[in-house]
Formats: sequence, C-alpha cells, structure tokens
Amino acid sequence: MELNHYDFFFVNPGLEGKEPDAKLLDEYGPWLNFGGEKIWPAPQGWDTPEQWPGPPDPVFDGGKYTIAITGEGNSNEIRLTSKPDHYTGLQIVKDVCLSDERSEVTVNATFINVSDTPREWSVWPVFQLNTLNYSAGKLYRVTCPVNPESKFEKGFKEMHGIVNNPQYSLNDHGNLVVEYKYLVGKVGVDSNGNWVAFHDLKSGKVLVTAYEYQDKALYPENTSVQIWTQGKGTIYSRNRLTDFPDDYIANPPYLEIELLSPLYKLMPGESASFQYRILAATIPKDTNVKCVNKTGIIAESFTAEREGENVRIRGKFGVFESGSLRARIFNNTYPFELIYEQEVNSESTPFSGITLDKELEWKNDLRCGQYKIELGFYIDNIFRGSLDKTEIC
Repeated sequence: MELNHYDFFFVNPGLEGKEPDAKLLDEYGPWLNFGGEKIWPAPQGWDTPEQWPGPPDPVFDGGKYTIAITGEGNSNEIRLTSKPDHYTGLQIVKDVCLSDERSEVTVNATFINVSDTPREWSVWPVFQLNTLNYSAGKLYRVTCPVNPESKFEKGFKEMHGIVNNPQYSLNDHGNLVVEYKYLVGKVGVDSNGNWVAFHDLKSGKVLVTAYEYQDKALYPENTSVQIWTQGKGTIYSRNRLTDFPDDYIANPPYLEIELLSPLYKLMPGESASFQYRILAATIPKDTNVKCVNKTGIIAESFTAEREGENVRIRGKFGVFESGSLRARIFNNTYPFELIYEQEVNSESTPFSGITLDKELEWKNDLRCGQYKIELGFYIDNIFRGSLDKTEIC
C-alpha cells in the first residue's frame, strides 16, 4: 500500500520478485514470509488442535487464493478466496474495497466453517510494516489507545521478548507507544480505542488500522491488538527458545500491527465476518500521533487563545481525504449557536501534513470558556466532520 510513493508494507528483500516452489508450501516447508498484509486464524499455538500452529502453513499463509472482481461494475472491489483448510476446518473469504474519495481500504474478512464439527476461531489480520531504513536513522512508532479499564496492570502485557523492553511506554494521552529499536518482542493490549497507527516520524507518513471493539466479547489472550517487532534477541515460542540474529540481511527489520476479532463459535456451515479499515495520511514531520478520528489524525491538539482582541489558533493534523478546514465558533451554552466561521486551510490533503498557526479575523469581548471552537472539515462547501475542538481562552 502506497501514499504518494511511500511504501507502508514490508516486502522481504530476500524474496522480492520471486515465486515459491510448490514443494515449499506444504506443512514441512519453511515459512516464506513475503511480507504485506495477511489473515490468519487465532489463537496461535502448538499444544492443542484448537490452536493454529502457523506460520508456515500450506493454505492460509502459503497457499493460493482465487481472485474475482466483485460489485456492480466497480473495479475497486475484489474478493480473495482460500482453499478449505482441513486442520482448522475453515475457508477464508476476503472482500477488499478501495475508496474512490478517501485514502482508505475497507476489508471484510469472513471465516466459513467447512468442516462437520463445531469450531471456535478469531479472525487475525496481520499488517507487516516497513522499517527497513531503521539502520539509516529512520524513526518508526506504533501508537494504540490503552483501555482505561484494562485487564492488565500496566494497560498492556509483554507476550514475547524481554519483560523490560525499552520499546514500550505509555504517553500522557493514554496511549501505548512502541518505538521500534530492532528488538524482537510482542506486546498485547485489550484496546477499545478502535484504532492503531504506524508512523514514520521523518516523513510524517501514517498508516491507521481501524476496527470496532466489542466490550463483552471474549478475545484471544484477552487482547484486541498485538504488536510484534522483528529484531535481535531471544523468545520462547513453539515450545523452544529461538534466537534472532543482529543481522539486517538474515533478519530484516519490520514490525507487525495485528488485529484480533472476538472468538466466534461456528457450527458446520456457519460463518462470521470481521471488518476493518486501512487509512493513510501525512502529519507534520517529527510530530507524534495523539489521536485518530473519522476525519483525520491529531498530532498536536487544537488550541485557541486570546491575543488582545483577536484569537490565534494552533494545531497539527493529517486528513484522510482532500478538502478544506474552517474554524467554527459556537456559544458554549445550549443551544450552542454557530456565530462565526472562517476558512483556515484551503488545501488539506492526505499527502501533506497540516500546521495551523493563524490569527482569526473575528473580534469579540471574550471570557475564557464563553465560546467553543471547532475545526470543521469541508468538501465542496459541505461539512463532513470535526477534526478537533476546544474552548477559547
């Protein structure tokens, strides 16, 4: 997936441009990790038949999918269908739709129980993201909201790698931040924030995965999001210790954002679907992802301050489609009447970060908290949503 020629997904340099030999795709072959985005069944494990012992596997990760153009004359929609997998009893159908207007891809992943026994699985989309330039001083981060009522003491749990992994921290916006340092590890969160963001700080490019968390549902290992970092170090997995070398060729850098659906109990012939979206935007360089909403990304929160008789607004943002931004001022008491509106950015696009530092033309005798101000997003003079809002002080 690209945004303005920026490649988000990891492509394994050792396999790029190659096709696998069919004999390497069986259960005894090595894992040919080409990269990209893929869908696996969870929970993963090697102890019981109710766990998926991959990758590698001959069907979902290593097998061939049929492809068809779907929709009524819409070439932006395709369907990928796996072969039936006898181990899990599943067949995967993946419907992919590329938006005409937004930097957005919607994926609907369906698990079908094609076996003659009940099965229980979670849909597990895995996004392998490009950190190949880490050795050249590039900085990469993943940001994910922490559940305020998390089941985990720290709001997250270390699942693989060293316990005191320096890649993991919490910021003052209530987010888990994973700063990639080429250390192998995995962290899980029971996030109910409905978004996870991958961010290249030097370019400002951001990829967001968005989903719908279900509060009362059961999730694998109580996690709705897991983040894997490929790098040097040792983990215990597959009932053995595995060492990962400090070698960018043999062990190329990348990281994974992994979403997990609730566990679905499927009777023979039943199916369940999990929908998620992939969005891309640009925020100003060397800023951080603070929050994501349907309109865009907040990198530096919106502020509005009095400067004499005037109001100055500031903030840093990214958006998922092209349009304009307007400052909209309302009374801060019901019925919140719109009393002033001014365009503050006429060319907002996903390709460029937005930095606002502008004095409004509106003048009034202000008291702190008397008015609230919203940063509205417009397309062809039609209001499409709020990017951020605050009070004037």
